[in-house]
Amino acid sequence: MTSPMMQQPGQAPQTQWMQAPTTPANCPPGLEYLTQIDQLLVHQQVELLEAFTGWETNNKYEIKNSMGQRVYFAAEDNDCCTRQCCGKGRPFDMQIMDNAGREVIHLNRPLRCDTCWFPCCLQVLTLA
Repeated sequence: MTSPMMQQPGQAPQTQWMQAPTTPANCPPGLEYLTQIDQLLVHQQVELLEAFTGWETNNKYEIKNSMGQRVYFAAEDNDCCTRQCCGKGRPFDMQIMDNAGREVIHLNRPLRCDTCWFPCCLQVLTLA
């Protein structure tokens, strides 16, 4: 006997989200997950357009616990021209969201020079 198909052919399997734990006192919303885990695993989602053409796209990441359950989802936000021209040193905003879709962490990296000839302009990442 065969098991029923749980997804469309050709689609990636659905990732199970970690259950929301009870919120401890004085813990910001969305960060309560961090009280229940001992490690986080970050997996970049593969974009087919980028893999086949080399054309940079906004990066997306699944942040999972050690059991493979998704704890957070992160998405980079910047424009096409910046991605193509600045490469790995590009500026970006990244939103890290919990399973309710709430932004729990915001990362911002402005455009800076990445050469050692200008040490006053090295990369800076702001966490909010």
